[in-house]
Amino acid sequence: MNDAPDRTGLALVALSAVTWALAGVWVRQLPGVPLATVVAARLALALVVLLPVVWLRRRALAWPTRAAWGLAGVMVAYYTCAVAAFRLAPVAEATLFVNVSPLFAVAWARLRREPLTRAQRGGTALAFAGVVVILLPGALNPTDADAARWAGDALALLAALGMAVYAVLYQRLRPDAPAPLVVTTLTFTLGAVGLAGLVGVNGPAALDGLDAPAPWGALVGLAVVTTAVPTLAYSEAARRLPAVVTTTVRLLTPVVAAVAAWLVLGEAPSVWLAPGGALVLGGLALSVRG
Repeated sequence: MNDAPDRTGLALVALSAVTWALAGVWVRQLPGVPLATVVAARLALALVVLLPVVWLRRRALAWPTRAAWGLAGVMVAYYTCAVAAFRLAPVAEATLFVNVSPLFAVAWARLRREPLTRAQRGGTALAFAGVVVILLPGALNPTDADAARWAGDALALLAALGMAVYAVLYQRLRPDAPAPLVVTTLTFTLGAVGLAGLVGVNGPAALDGLDAPAPWGALVGLAVVTTAVPTLAYSEAARRLPAVVTTTVRLLTPVVAAVAAWLVLGEAPSVWLAPGGALVLGGLALSVRG
């Protein structure tokens, strides 16, 4: 028996973790572009990249079901909350909170009185303590800037909740769950339709802030580098690797985001992010391995 790790799978999941981490950096370079335009254009441009894959696999894909539409709607809501969070909260902090979706999945299992392992219970408590460490100092000494930050953190947590809802729904739909490529294509298509609607209703105003090469470059980076590429890479990695491995490697995302925000945006993380983030990531790692 060959127990060697799938190096291609590991490379793909690492690629997805790194590219997802850059989302906040791209969003911060689009300050003058309407939020709805950023979200819709991100999905529409990602669809362009995805179409060749859809064409190659067209014979294996089924027509979208009602479940696929519902899952795609959840994903559009996730992308909207995540982009809004990156505009309001520090990139490293928002990225960390966007990635705590396993905690909501554990909470859902607890509400349903499903049995939890000691690792899952301990990991959830550890991660929650980390969130408190990050947020409590600002809550004790609030400033005007903290109001926007808290709104961003709340939206990031809402995005994480959306991902947890998506995962729970997908699990409950099995074995009749729609193919991931169908849901992803439908999600990106909704973005393309939304972009067409925005331009149709608002005219040139829908594209405010996109009158120079720099913001267009950031938008393409957001759509291709941090949406299409990691979506395809993670899907293939999930097929090759155990779920515990893929979810654990994704914990690299907040770390890479913190480094990228510091190098590109000059956004130094707060002194509380390191200890709080370590608790959150440690708790998540413990939970997914439980």
